[in-house]
Amino acid sequence: MSDSADRRYLLAVARANFLEGAGEPVRSGVPDHVLASWRRSVSRGVQPSVVESPYSTELDLGSRLVRCAQPVLDQLVEQVADIPMCVALTDGRARLLMRKDSSPSFGRVTDRVCFAQGFGYAEEAVGTNGVGTVLEYGQSVHIVGPEHFVDTLQSFACAGAPIRDPFTGRIEGVLDISCFADHSSPILHSMVKAAAARIERNLLGDRNQGHQALFDLYSRVDARSREAVLAVGPTLVMANTRLQAALDASDRDGLESHVRFLMRRPATIDDRIDLPSGVRVRFRASTVAVGDEVAGMVGVVTVLPEVAGTAFPHRAGRPATPGNESLRSPRPRTVESSSPSLRTASSTVADAVEHGHAVLVLGEPGSGRCALLREQFGRRHPAGESVEILPDELAAAPRDAASRILGGPAGSVLHICRDIDRVPAAAVTTFLDRLAGAGDDIPLFAATSAEPSRSDGLHPTLLTLFGTSATVPPLRHRGADLPALTTFLLSELAPHRDVHLTREAQRIVAAYHWPGNVQQLRSALVDALRVRPVGAIDVADLPAYCQSAPRQPLRPVDEAERDAIVAALRDAGGNRKASAAALGLARSTLYRKIHQYGITD
Repeated sequence: MSDSADRRYLLAVARANFLEGAGEPVRSGVPDHVLASWRRSVSRGVQPSVVESPYSTELDLGSRLVRCAQPVLDQLVEQVADIPMCVALTDGRARLLMRKDSSPSFGRVTDRVCFAQGFGYAEEAVGTNGVGTVLEYGQSVHIVGPEHFVDTLQSFACAGAPIRDPFTGRIEGVLDISCFADHSSPILHSMVKAAAARIERNLLGDRNQGHQALFDLYSRVDARSREAVLAVGPTLVMANTRLQAALDASDRDGLESHVRFLMRRPATIDDRIDLPSGVRVRFRASTVAVGDEVAGMVGVVTVLPEVAGTAFPHRAGRPATPGNESLRSPRPRTVESSSPSLRTASSTVADAVEHGHAVLVLGEPGSGRCALLREQFGRRHPAGESVEILPDELAAAPRDAASRILGGPAGSVLHICRDIDRVPAAAVTTFLDRLAGAGDDIPLFAATSAEPSRSDGLHPTLLTLFGTSATVPPLRHRGADLPALTTFLLSELAPHRDVHLTREAQRIVAAYHWPGNVQQLRSALVDALRVRPVGAIDVADLPAYCQSAPRQPLRPVDEAERDAIVAALRDAGGNRKASAAALGLARSTLYRKIHQYGITD
């Protein structure tokens, strides 16, 4: 028996022992990545006796990936023309976009195992293979004979390599060479890796207009500058070695989030930014636009000798005045933020309160605009109180609202007009007329609003009342704050209780985009505490929507369906086949809906 045949025999024995042991690992020379794939296949309910490959018609056959891969596949199939084999390209979801055969007879063989255009070869469908395992493992693999999980694939060998976008680093697809196991050779693995690298070079030369414009400006700035240079797009980051040497990973992440937050702002900026580590930098940058779309921002980063101040120290709250709970808000305790954007907003509000300037705080609902105002006012006026005026109240009685502001004692009360962009223009005019009668003797007040680009706009005259404005970033631009913020909210919601998120639950919280911002995160934790009042909060304790990131807003009926799918997946321990059976869905339908609703495992 040859060495390769002997090895395949040992692998076949190991696989049989593995399956008979109900998933217990039996190594016997089984590569680590193959053993890990077998375990995943068992946990996902893959049947070792048959290929159950889902079929999809939603393929992008005119994509940039296909365009860049086409000449490489043509060349590769010519190189292997003397051996029965095929070369295949899949997308990032393991669906075959195209397949080229060295002979018609081998093509008929692969058709019988559904290795054809439109069929999916993800691990969750067909177990260990040269496509799905690449996507799970993140690296190239060479799967030979009994290393496949499914019986009907064991006569084949396949070498697969990931194709990564040269800008984002994300896997856009997989290149695979498949043949009979008897014809397998390590050379196939080398060939597929080299061919995937050629496709990636083609992708680099086939940048879209936005990437091209961002890359061009970054290259020009880097060429003429001796400083650290950073370019940030919606899905792309480029940084020269000076930037990587000047800032640690957490500071780079914080700066990138801040730049994405700034991208909708003026065409050029010159800001001083406090980073999470306490380093202060100067960032001079310009936005890059292609037509009406912003492709990103490119700038020069200079580390300053100044040290950033602490923007958000912990503070203890105090109760509201009895009888006025609906108007007077307790001063909250806060958690120190590592977000440069939030630190900048905090500094602006603190300076306004210090000098008695009316301040307008912009941002999405639930992002903590009022909390920021209350905190900064409370730090400078410990004996003072904040009073909120709701938009409905201001709309119904604008003169009374203005009178309350004018009647407040200076320095002891901060009146906050909440969501003033939601107040009708006629009521705003009446409110302004009443305030104008006081001349320059208007006590300190503040207002919150959505950003003008996201609302119907603010009354122009209203803006003349404010000395400054600050913008609170949404929670999705404050990813680094989530662990500390979650811990803080749990301590506030469940004081003196031993309660925390498991690592897996924290991963789900970090992956969700939180459209309702801090308010929604707090609500999710309230729901979780009802399920698990003490101890480790796990994924199953979080609301179902936390495991979903849909591409567009959902209707109530869609939300109900999504929640049912998440509940079934949780009940089945992530086993999609069992979940599909419990829901009465075909596996292919379940996979499609998981993708549609952006459900994470």
